[in-house]
Parts: sequence; structure tokens; C-alpha cells
Amino acid sequence: MRIAEMLARGRPTVSFEFMAPRDENEVAMVEKTIAALAGHAPDWVSVTYRKATGKKTLELVTRIKRQYHIEAMAHLTCANTADETRPILNWMEREGVANVLALRGDPPGPGQAFVPADPQFQHGSDLVAFLRRSGYRFGIGAACSAEKHPESPDQAYEFRYMQMKVDSGADFLITQLFFDNRFYFDLVRRAKEAGITIPIVPGLMPVPSRRSLAFMAAMTGATLQPDLARAIEEAPDDDAVRALGVRHCIEQCVELLEAGVPGVHFYTFNRARAPMEILASLRGQQLLTA
Repeated sequence: MRIAEMLARGRPTVSFEFMAPRDENEVAMVEKTIAALAGHAPDWVSVTYRKATGKKTLELVTRIKRQYHIEAMAHLTCANTADETRPILNWMEREGVANVLALRGDPPGPGQAFVPADPQFQHGSDLVAFLRRSGYRFGIGAACSAEKHPESPDQAYEFRYMQMKVDSGADFLITQLFFDNRFYFDLVRRAKEAGITIPIVPGLMPVPSRRSLAFMAAMTGATLQPDLARAIEEAPDDDAVRALGVRHCIEQCVELLEAGVPGVHFYTFNRARAPMEILASLRGQQLLTA
């Protein structure tokens, strides 16, 4: 089923992002996380893509669909040439994958430049356009930023590329993680003013630790409200930071769901405990159905 159809059903969807295992040492952890969160009835999930682990992404997507009967979306990036991308897409179609998240992909590290594998794949919008003009029948998602991405000179530049993804044929958008809902609400307002009508799903991450927070903030540009930043700085250890992160994410979700968002998408980093706690709270408040 296409994810865009789920997002149009009139009730918020719940979804998770899993990271494809980089090596055999991570397989057991990923499988345990998927099994735990599958029991919480997500509407759909996504699996990240790296060129080095691309095969694992595809295998994991199909296994989730077959074993847990959950709609699983494969991430796909501009890490491959067009000629390398077509066989991947053909394989997805044969295996019944219905949705693709078309992304440019991350640079090698913070402060480093992204180098495309193919001149025609400079941006995520290029991959969206390629999928559309090649005749594939996938539902297509794309990413956007509620805040200014570290690589963008300003928010207007970022917004312009979001519009290009929509114009190229994206069916829905998922934001990068953010901690202040005002950024999301402002993005949705500007999108509506620009005539963008496709769903924009908020992407959320409960802060797991100071170290993880620092890395993700550097990669995505996400900022913390002063009171949250101060509370995390004053927390005695990572257990306290994690508890703060869960409470803050619950507060975010409550405000977002009461405002009528199409769904909530959790970046799990292959950890099940925090999303489970958040969902239990939201369902206890009857903001989500079981």
C-alpha cells in the first residue's frame, strides 16, 4: 500500500525508521528492535540506505513486509549512478516494495562535501524526478528540513529545494528531526502558502545521550530550546538525559497530534525502549489508537 494513501485516511499514522545493519555484529540488535516495535502496530516503517549496506536495506525491507506484514519503505540515495540505480529499483518492484524514500544522501561527515556518483543525481529532487520519468509505480517520499540544514545558506534556499522535490513528483515529505515544534508549524504554514498540499510528516527523535545529540545536531542543524539545553547540560548522567528526551518528545507529540499532523515518524537508531514509552503515553492519553 502506498504510504500517501495511509496519510490521507484521516487518522495519524505511527512509523519508525530503522538503520540497516552495517555488519553482522549489528544484525541481532536490529532484529530485536524490529520485533519489539512491530508489536506496537506501526502503520509503516522505513529502512536507511548506505551504498555499502544497500543489499542489507533491501533484504530487511522485504523481510519486514513478509514476516511482520508491515508496509516497509526502502531509502534510496544518490550514492549510485543511474545505471546502478535501475537494477535496484527493478529488484524492489519484483519483491513488492511499494514505497521509496528518495534522498540525496549524507556527506561523509560533518563539514564535508557531498560528492554525487552521477552528474544527473545532484539533489534528492533529481532522484524523485528520475523515479517519475522512468515509469516506476512506487509511492515516493522525500525529506525536508524544519530548520536550516547545515549545508544550506539560508532557510529560503532549503525551502526552494523542498518545492523542487514536490514539483518533481514526491507524494509526501518527512522532516529531519527537530525539537521545537514552532519550526514545524512554520514550515507547514509556508508550504500551504506556496501551494504545497502533500502531507508533511514530522520526524522526531527522543534525545538518547549527550554524545548522540551532538552528532545529530551537527548533521541536521536541529537546535534545542534554551530550557531543554540547560536541563540536558545539568542532567547527572545519560540515563537522566534519556528520561528528559522521552518526556520532551511526548510533549512534542501531544502538541503535534492535537494540531492534526498526518502522522508521527520516530528515528529509532535501532533502539526500541524510548519509542515504546512514548507510544504508551500517547495511547494512554487517547491521542493515538492502539
